Amino acid sequence: MSQKKGIITASKLNLRSTPSTRKAPIGQLKRGDKVTILETKNGWYKIESKKGVGYVSGKYVTIQDPKPASSFLFENNALIKAELESPENRLIKIQPELNFEEKLVARTWNKFGGLLSVLSEMVGIEAVCSIAVLCVESGGKGFGKDGRMIIRFENHKFYRLYGKKRPDKFDLYFKFDSKKKWLGHQFRSDVEKPFEKLHVNQSKEWEAFEFARKLNSDAAMSSISMGAPQIMGFNYHAIGYDSVREMFDNFAQDIRFHILGLFDFVRGAGTVSPMLHSLQLKDFTAFASRYNGTGQAAEYGERIQNYHDIFLELK
Repeated sequence: MSQKKGIITASKLNLRSTPSTRKAPIGQLKRGDKVTILETKNGWYKIESKKGVGYVSGKYVTIQDPKPASSFLFENNALIKAELESPENRLIKIQPELNFEEKLVARTWNKFGGLLSVLSEMVGIEAVCSIAVLCVESGGKGFGKDGRMIIRFENHKFYRLYGKKRPDKFDLYFKFDSKKKWLGHQFRSDVEKPFEKLHVNQSKEWEAFEFARKLNSDAAMSSISMGAPQIMGFNYHAIGYDSVREMFDNFAQDIRFHILGLFDFVRGAGTVSPMLHSLQLKDFTAFASRYNGTGQAAEYGERIQNYHDIFLELK
């Protein structure tokens, strides 16, 4: 995170001697002032500015990216071959008395801690943040017991990509709430049978997905969230893939592509992004609003915070 440049976005921003509001400010910055980021600490930035060195609230600093990334992480062969699991001396022992959430955090860290630590250091976040996101998105799993990638088929996305131009066909097999589109998802593969709830198990998700693929393969793949990070297929270009098919095929073969995809998505096509900025500040609600959408951002943010805190207690 060292030596990144930022711009103040608040009309007036207090500069403080410590990362706290308890002491009086030692100076004040204004909108447009340029600063150098020296350190991140609990939502604060230690900065160097024309007013001197001190701490400011990270919420009011936009980090500039003078050197966009020239490639995506999933294209790095060294990362693809990197050790996935956490080193033996950093494993969390799963004690019988741990509750479900604690065991989930421990298992996720033990399985992916090696690669997560390397990637987290590369992009300037704490590994605990990526652990918490994976726990919330997929319970730390990328594949089901049957070996198939964990997916979630979104009816409303398939409607936008396929059904909007073919509503009569779409309505025969898919339903969703017209006001809260992420709710009320139902599916049937036979018009002679009643609609059933979707999002009850992976078998049902794959049944709906495979049926949709017969109608339009690319639209169907673009309408599912994939693997451990649950990145939507229509975001394939944002994480460096030339097609949704390429993303699907990579995610279907190796969990490493899930982890690399998470970091490519958070990082974007540069070395900084609003999502990355939010994780660096541990503003999980702001992160969730960008990662999952604004509809349930507060709930997702709270859940990420919960897993974050559990990890710190276990470590």
